[in-house]
Amino acid sequence: MDKLLNIQTEGIQRDGKDTYHFHRYEPTPYEVLNQLFHAYPLSKDDILVDFGCGKGRLNFYIHHRFHCKTVGVEYNDDFYQCAIKNLESYNSSKKEEIQFESIYATAYEVGENDSVFYFFNPFSFPIFSSVVHHILDSVLKYPRKVSLILYYPDEEYTNFLNQQTPFQLEKTWKFMLFIVMILGIDT
Repeated sequence: MDKLLNIQTEGIQRDGKDTYHFHRYEPTPYEVLNQLFHAYPLSKDDILVDFGCGKGRLNFYIHHRFHCKTVGVEYNDDFYQCAIKNLESYNSSKKEEIQFESIYATAYEVGENDSVFYFFNPFSFPIFSSVVHHILDSVLKYPRKVSLILYYPDEEYTNFLNQQTPFQLEKTWKFMLFIVMILGIDT
């Protein structure tokens, strides 16, 4: 798929720079993305935000498959630069529909039309809970349906979402060796 999209997103971070708060880069396998988004398709009107987007694999995959806008949020400058390089080489005439932001997740200003938020355990629980509160604040200000997609969800994440937020579990999949949870709010 990288070859088809003319991008380079392979590899797992092995430089030892992952920390308690910021977890290592590991892209979601394309096989998982194919199964997940076959079962949970997006519309061209959705805007997907990938927190901890790394080199941008999910952003390019979603844009290619569903023709919707995507935003990648990445604090690591090396991965952000890789995402920008991938954007330059990406096989699409609508590259402006993909944006990357080189900021901490807690600094991302949730857009009034952002509708799907993807997390592959990119950071610690304190950062995750802060990001979720930003999403909830945006929904209060601009009522709309939003979804969270959690790939390999951390138990602390799911307990928090179930016990302290209005998000409701929509679907859980156990494909092969992975678990995906979809939680949503419809105002």
